[in-house]
Amino acid sequence: MSRSAIVTGVGLAAFVVAYATLILTGNTEIRMSADPGAAGVTLWATLLPPLAAIILARLVPPRVPPPQPLAELPRPRLVTESRMLVAAALVFPLAVLLVGRGLLYPVVKVAILLVVPLVGFRLLRKGGPAARSMPAPVTWLAPLPAVLAWFLLAEVSPLSPPLTQQLPDPVTLAVGSLITLLTASVLEEIFYRGWLQTRLEALYGTWPGILVTSLLFAAMHVSHIRPDAIGIGLASVVAAQGLFGLMQGYLWARYRNIWVIILIHVVVNLVYVDMLIRPSA
Repeated sequence: MSRSAIVTGVGLAAFVVAYATLILTGNTEIRMSADPGAAGVTLWATLLPPLAAIILARLVPPRVPPPQPLAELPRPRLVTESRMLVAAALVFPLAVLLVGRGLLYPVVKVAILLVVPLVGFRLLRKGGPAARSMPAPVTWLAPLPAVLAWFLLAEVSPLSPPLTQQLPDPVTLAVGSLITLLTASVLEEIFYRGWLQTRLEALYGTWPGILVTSLLFAAMHVSHIRPDAIGIGLASVVAAQGLFGLMQGYLWARYRNIWVIILIHVVVNLVYVDMLIRPSA
């Protein structure tokens, strides 16, 4: 059995085990947000919207074959860059556990997920060609059915939870929303999908790249886990944030349109969207 097949099997098994653990233990509601007062979502709400988007993306191919960036880069350079990015993805959640999610959180995030990779890419380039892992989009209409299905199920349907979280004053909310937009919606998609997944795909294949990246994306959220429920907490982040990352990864691999997945991430993180379309509890 090839390494790619093993990675794919282990990655899929992680999702199956996570959902089975939550169902068998009766933990069928997950908190997607660490914000005070945020409502929980059901397992159906974590499963159905991403699954619908993945199925529709599979049924609607791009009219133009999506670019395969980094295919021309030397394999040793890709391996080294991938290891650097995986290390950053593992260090970041550990750093969050140390500094918390206060004022230092965005600074640490930008340093580890943006500054370190950019410096590393520059040093590893050594006069070689630039690594352009995010090409200009070649398709805009093909992803729309998947995006619309996800939006309707996740944000408008009865699966979407009511807005219950405690909101700060308008100025604090506006500043926090801008920081979240830049450091989460934009930076996370550039780091995890644009930089990391693209390299793992080039090295090991599409599905190994998607699965490994989605699990590392889930690991970024381990600060949500309560110390007295580590097992359930791990299963929850894999089932919720991991499956969201799986959907984002598939859309990226399918269409190579970074703006589409950034838009989805903006809708998830920007509370103003919830205020417009969700009822308040």
